[in-house]
Amino acid sequence: MRFGLFVANGLVLAGVVWTIGLGPSVRASQLLPSRAAAGADELAALEARYAEGRTPASVTALAAAYLERDQPGLASSALDAAPGEVRALPEAALLSARALLRRGRVRDALAASEQASAACAAGACPAWLAAKSEHQRAFLEQLAAAGVEDPQVDAAAARAALDAYARSASDVRLVAVR
Repeated sequence: MRFGLFVANGLVLAGVVWTIGLGPSVRASQLLPSRAAAGADELAALEARYAEGRTPASVTALAAAYLERDQPGLASSALDAAPGEVRALPEAALLSARALLRRGRVRDALAASEQASAACAAGACPAWLAAKSEHQRAFLEQLAAAGVEDPQVDAAAARAALDAYARSASDVRLVAVR
């Protein structure tokens, strides 16, 4: 029994010494492609789909990808160049509101968000999108009421509007159901 423990401890110590001695000189293998390369390929594919045809799926996917990459101007450009029937969709209006907010245009973002909320109120979108558009509209209304034009310029007022929105959103609303 003691001899077995002695051998096990010796193997553990040998492994530690080997790891410390050779570990820093061994390069880790690249299992996944670098994130920048994968993102560039994905964006190029989305731009190619957008160039082939400005379908609702291609427009919203490209605008969302631009927003994820912190390019709200390009997202707005892609949405503005889309056909009118695509721009009228609640998904496109919601993305447009996000892009306009990131560009510092709160009033225009509120108008786009109200367009999405109106379309969802008419039953033209799934429940998750209706809830998302209502939350976005309520937050943008708080920003506009606080007089914030650009949240990046007036960060303190934007934070106060966010806090006011969080307080109002945490109120429990009861709905009577028959």
